[in-house]
Amino acid sequence: MKTPRRWLLIGIAAVVVVALVAVWFQWNNRPRIIPAVDSAALREAITTEDLMAHIRELERIADANGGNRQAGTPGHEASMAYVEAQLKEAGYETRRQEFSYERSGIVDASLAVGPGGEQALTRGEDFQPLGGSGSAAGRVTAVDVNLEGDRRSTSGCQEDDFEGFPAGDIALLQRGSCTFLAKTLNARQAGASAVVVFNQGDADDRTGVFMGQVQDADLDIPVVTTTYDMGAAWATQPTELTLNVEWREGMVETANVLADLPGTSGRTVVVGAHLDGVSSGAGINDNGSGVAVALEVARHLAEVGVQPEHGVRFAFWSGEEDGLWGSTHYVQDLDEPARQATEVYLNLDMVGSPNPTPYVYAGFGEGDHPVGKVMADHLREQGAEPVDATFEDSDHRPFLYADIPVGGLFTGAYLDEGAGVPDPCYHESCDRADNIDADMLGLMADTLAHGVLAVARPA
Repeated sequence: MKTPRRWLLIGIAAVVVVALVAVWFQWNNRPRIIPAVDSAALREAITTEDLMAHIRELERIADANGGNRQAGTPGHEASMAYVEAQLKEAGYETRRQEFSYERSGIVDASLAVGPGGEQALTRGEDFQPLGGSGSAAGRVTAVDVNLEGDRRSTSGCQEDDFEGFPAGDIALLQRGSCTFLAKTLNARQAGASAVVVFNQGDADDRTGVFMGQVQDADLDIPVVTTTYDMGAAWATQPTELTLNVEWREGMVETANVLADLPGTSGRTVVVGAHLDGVSSGAGINDNGSGVAVALEVARHLAEVGVQPEHGVRFAFWSGEEDGLWGSTHYVQDLDEPARQATEVYLNLDMVGSPNPTPYVYAGFGEGDHPVGKVMADHLREQGAEPVDATFEDSDHRPFLYADIPVGGLFTGAYLDEGAGVPDPCYHESCDRADNIDADMLGLMADTLAHGVLAVARPA
């Protein structure tokens, strides 16, 4: 990204080229076209340095508040205050849209090795909680593990695997064949005080710590995962472990942060990024990256003094990680005229992945908006190769289901599509500032700025 040129405040950013992009969209029985637009001034005002400054501040906020920015926590409250301060400094009036929801899940987990828990292990790097609830300490007993050859494993999948298992020991099981829940229930039936599932070790991508879930509300023993190397070591030498998993249910009181740049048409373009993160880390790519991009586009769109035809609303959602609660509340709170007046929703979620692919939301049929093609074409002009993103597991889903057209940007999470895992730190404690691809983050901000200016249409 180039150094900002503040003297390019008005004029050039709002120049609308007479030629029209041949992009047509049928919605509410009305054909739509998006005029080509000169977005250079807006895009040049946005720098990678400023984007990364937001990233580092969100990381600092997490570090100062228990290590995360989960909805309903001090870390999220401080994140909201930071976003509000940035928007107010740029001239916006902000408001909080308050809501609440019930959350149940793992709120704390620990694992330590040795008598009395001498060596504490790191969540996200050495182990990951799977589920259950409770504490246990004692001897580890491996159950039907296979550390040789192809390492094919049915460890813990049958009740017979636990024949002779010492009640009260911690069951060490190897990933493979059956579900984590099946392994865990068999272990509990045999009297295990806890379960540790280590990775299978049969492929390069099945050696490290991994995520999963054991869904059973009545499961009263702690269950965690760990790496193949740790599991293999514990299976072949006497080991004592101390572990704890805490499951809690309760109401979360939280809010979305909203800010508007008024337009003249009565229609609104909504740009959104979820501000909350998971409990296991600072949540920097997921989704400090989207927050940073939305903030910078908002700040400089106001700065260049553009009067858009369509108003632009910037939304910083809460409760995304617990089930898209914030965006769902927003959509459900719209009356029918406001719903129909929403031109498009543009979502930003994980836009700085360290092994990135530039995805543009598309493939939703009538839910697509032509701004998606505008952004894809812009990426090609910048030398990138955009890929259609058709997933629904983010904040665009409530809009899509309400028949509001959607678009957005994404750079990959955990699925390996041949070029490696886009973000190995997805939902892990290592999702920090050094997990960000700053160049891709800059390209995503550049692309969003172009797309927002094109669809909002300077008056």
